[in-house]
Amino acid sequence: MLRKFFAAAAISVILTACQSKPVDQLSYSEMKSLSLELHQRCWAQGVKSDTPEMKACLQQEFTRESSMRNSNYQARQAIGDALIAGGQGYNQGMQQQPTYRPTTCTSTPSSTWVGGPVRQVRTSCY
Repeated sequence: MLRKFFAAAAISVILTACQSKPVDQLSYSEMKSLSLELHQRCWAQGVKSDTPEMKACLQQEFTRESSMRNSNYQARQAIGDALIAGGQGYNQGMQQQPTYRPTTCTSTPSSTWVGGPVRQVRTSCY
C-alpha cells in the first residue's frame, strides 16, 4: 500500500516537472516557445503588437509565469523531501523487524492399516 502511494506521488512529481521547469533552466527552444505563449496571452487580452502596452503586458506575464514556476518548483522540492523522509521511516521500520525466521515442518503420512496406501499426510510447522 505504501509503495503504491510513493509510486503515485513520484509519477505526479515527474509529470508536473515537465510543465513547470523554472524559467532560468529553460533551453533556448523552450524559451522561444514560452515567449510565443506569452505573446498569445497578451493578444488574447486585446493588446496590439509593437506598443508600450504590449511590452508592459509581456513583462507582467513573464513575471507571473516565472513566479508560478518557481512556486511549483519549491512545492515539488517539498514533496520530494517528504517522500524521502517517508521512505527513510519505512526503511527504518522494515530494518527493525526480523528479516529471517527459520521455519521447520514435519510431514507424517497416515493410512488405515500398516503397509496400506497413504490417504492423508499431516504437516506441522513451527
